[in-house]
Amino acid sequence: MNVHRLQEKNIHQFPPWHLQGEGFILNYWITPHFIRESRNFGIAPSPLGRVVQVMLVHYHHSPVGPYDELLIMDHPLISRRRLSTIPKIYVSTHESIVHGQHLWGIPKEYAEFEWQEQGQEVICRITHQGQNMTVLLKKSKSSRSFYLNSYHLPTSMLKIRQTWKSSHYQFSPQFRGYLSKLAQVEWQNTQSIFPDFSRAKYIQSFYVPKFNLIFPEAKVHKK
Repeated sequence: MNVHRLQEKNIHQFPPWHLQGEGFILNYWITPHFIRESRNFGIAPSPLGRVVQVMLVHYHHSPVGPYDELLIMDHPLISRRRLSTIPKIYVSTHESIVHGQHLWGIPKEYAEFEWQEQGQEVICRITHQGQNMTVLLKKSKSSRSFYLNSYHLPTSMLKIRQTWKSSHYQFSPQFRGYLSKLAQVEWQNTQSIFPDFSRAKYIQSFYVPKFNLIFPEAKVHKK
């Protein structure tokens, strides 16, 4: 990686990145029809459908300070030997955008995030280019949780490959944290900001009250 070139782009925090925060892991089964309707969001085609994850995160600590994030994690199509990708992602700070694009090829875009929490219910309002959408989340009343470490997951799920401008980026984040079940998720007014996941099949999803995440240096190859 050309450090001098990156410094010219205001890159000043280099990998590995250590991040801590809380978030939600939302799991959905998406059909071929849903994928076709959501083609503008970069989800890879599939003749049978598959599981994807939506992640809504508040980073309390990162090398560029606290920020919020909403993303789609599109997992491998084994038959086509494709790695996981992040085709759509919004974050709440410009520093995160610049670093994410140029260090890992992640296509971050800016959005404003507003959080409200009352009891077991969390509301997140996301504004992008004048459009507003809302995600309503309801945590389980049960305090039961389980520990998850990235070492417990298939290696293929952790390998992410991104294409940004004239380069391919490949990296494998490491994760650990405690997960508890979510009771309910509701999407409102997604407009053209994000796919309407209320039209996908919801699968058991999770709240992560505290996690640690490591983003290593990416392997970068020119096209």
